[in-house]
Amino acid sequence: MSRLAKSEAGSFFIDTAIALAIFIAVILSFLTIPELFIRKQEIDYIARMVVRRIEQSGQIGDELHGFIADIKDETGIDPDITWDGNFRGYGGKLQIREKFTVTVAYAVRVKIVEPAFADPLYIDLPISKTLSGVSEVYWKELA
Repeated sequence: MSRLAKSEAGSFFIDTAIALAIFIAVILSFLTIPELFIRKQEIDYIARMVVRRIEQSGQIGDELHGFIADIKDETGIDPDITWDGNFRGYGGKLQIREKFTVTVAYAVRVKIVEPAFADPLYIDLPISKTLSGVSEVYWKELA
């Protein structure tokens, strides 16, 4: 009995199995990281495009909402887009040199683990981008 207690040959295999399981879990977790970077780039792109469109048109109207729908179809994601500024009148017009901000927010769902005996475990990671802009349009009726 004392010889078996002193022998630790079997513990090597258990330690190796645990280390291998942890290594595989870490590698599989790293496979989802590129999706986070891709979504972040898409959120930045959407924010830049929306800000530029508001700067050029000087308003928030049907044209902007159509543009947002097109860009959502292009990227394949549906983020929350909000804007803040001194928008006035029908169509939310901004006078020249008035500042505004656009915030684009999206939650990326990342699968942490998918056990064979239960539902997968997910975590939602919020990504957002806030950009500022300045209207480039002079509205005579607002002056």
